[in-house]
Amino acid sequence: MLLKSVVILCFSVTLMSCSSEDTSEVETTKPSIVLNTYTQSDFELELLDLINQDRVSKGLSALTILSQISYVASTHDDYMISKGVISHDNFEERAESLEAGLGAVTASENVASGFNTPSGVLAAWNASPAHRANLEGNHTHFGLAVKADATGKKYYTLLFIRK
Repeated sequence: MLLKSVVILCFSVTLMSCSSEDTSEVETTKPSIVLNTYTQSDFELELLDLINQDRVSKGLSALTILSQISYVASTHDDYMISKGVISHDNFEERAESLEAGLGAVTASENVASGFNTPSGVLAAWNASPAHRANLEGNHTHFGLAVKADATGKKYYTLLFIRK
């Protein structure tokens, strides 16, 4: 029982999800995050492939990787590493940048830290109702960045959009 409580506590501490629906207001400002391109590592590509396999196995469509989304995710990894904690701080800024720069109608985000394998973080996200909802959401594109801090602890930011 103690082990189960510790596992639940770890999941609640190391996983977070967030989503944003389009509002009727029209934003006329430029995106606050430049949408540069990003080159995925083999580790990141493996996790993106696992996510698509998981979606297809549930009867959902596979998502298309956009390097600009991964770039935005990488900026959030840098932020989390600088703070030493996972968070959804400034999610609205990321969502607005994806809306303005890529024409996203909706944006959602999963973050995590401390997992060492793509299958491990995916299993944890699937074990959480909020994260699973984002994984199974009505999205068309996604991007991911995984970065390690100085101690080797990995930080994950997974962004989804629907165009």
